[in-house]
Amino acid sequence: MNKRDVFDYLKMLLGGILMHDLFFSEFLNLIAEKGFEERIFTLLTARLKLLNTWGYKVTCVKEFENIGQGLFSMHLTGAGFNIRVLFAFLSNNQPVLLHAFEEKQGKRRTDYSSHIPPALLRLSQTKEDFKNGFI
Repeated sequence: MNKRDVFDYLKMLLGGILMHDLFFSEFLNLIAEKGFEERIFTLLTARLKLLNTWGYKVTCVKEFENIGQGLFSMHLTGAGFNIRVLFAFLSNNQPVLLHAFEEKQGKRRTDYSSHIPPALLRLSQTKEDFKNGFI
């Protein structure tokens, strides 16, 4: 799919999902024109459905994990891609997508150390926007 098609479909898919302003473009750049967009959309749709249904309890599902400091990780893995989406919950239990990155191949355990600080900063900004009624 070309970048515009991916943009349009992703916008439709994530339209009702709360996310940090930088998340959308970050995720778009990870998946556009890679050849596996539709597989990612299928996985993302299923993961978001689980997230919205289970809330905090979603970490009981294999593809999700609590990484601490109020952050959680959603795994989108398939042939040719291994994407992590860091998210959190606001005080009203609404999930918010914060940061996305591609895990490098060959690692048995994801190293979140360089991804936690930007996710925490984005969470802080999103909480402030929520508190001030901007969300």
